[in-house]
Amino acid sequence: MNATNFVKTFIEITPTKKDYQEKATDLDSIIDILVNNHKIGKKNVHTDVPEKDAILDLIFNYDVSSLEIQNFKFNKEDDVTENDNFIFVGWEEAFPFAISKQTGEIVETDWGTPDYIVNYLAKDQESFLEALIELEKLDQKRLFDSITDEEEDEVAKKIQSIIGGEKYQLYQ
Repeated sequence: MNATNFVKTFIEITPTKKDYQEKATDLDSIIDILVNNHKIGKKNVHTDVPEKDAILDLIFNYDVSSLEIQNFKFNKEDDVTENDNFIFVGWEEAFPFAISKQTGEIVETDWGTPDYIVNYLAKDQESFLEALIELEKLDQKRLFDSITDEEEDEVAKKIQSIIGGEKYQLYQ
C-alpha cells in the first residue's frame, strides 16, 4: 500500500466525532483526543519520494504528526533521522521503529542502542502501512461493536500474512 492509498483508506474508515458520540457514549471525556489522534493532512509543499518508500512519502507529504494507530506514531519530517543501518521513522511506545537500509524491513530498535533490533515488524514499508489499516479496523470493531475470539484470531492471521509471516510481530 502506497502513502496515497493509505491516507485515502484511513480517511474513509476514520470515525467522526459524531460516530464516537453515538456509538461510544462512555468515551465522552476523551472523544476529542480520539478524533485528534486520527488526523492526517496534506502538506502544502510536495517532496518527491520514490514510490517504494511509502512511509517516507507519508511523513514528507502528509501531516501525520498527531496520527496514532494503537501504539504506533510517526515522526515529524524534521525528526526523521538515520544512522548507517536504519532510517528512524516513528515510535511504538518507547521503542523507535525504523526502515532497515539493508533489507527494507520495518524493525523496532532499542532506544538506548539504536543498532539493536528488538523486533521485526514488517517485510517492507507497503505491508506495514497495510497492516496499520487492519489494526485500525480492529480497534474500531473492538470499540463500536463486539468481536469474538475467533474473529480476533482471523484478524491476527490476516495481519501476519500481510506483514510477511512468522518472523514479523506487529500485532500482539
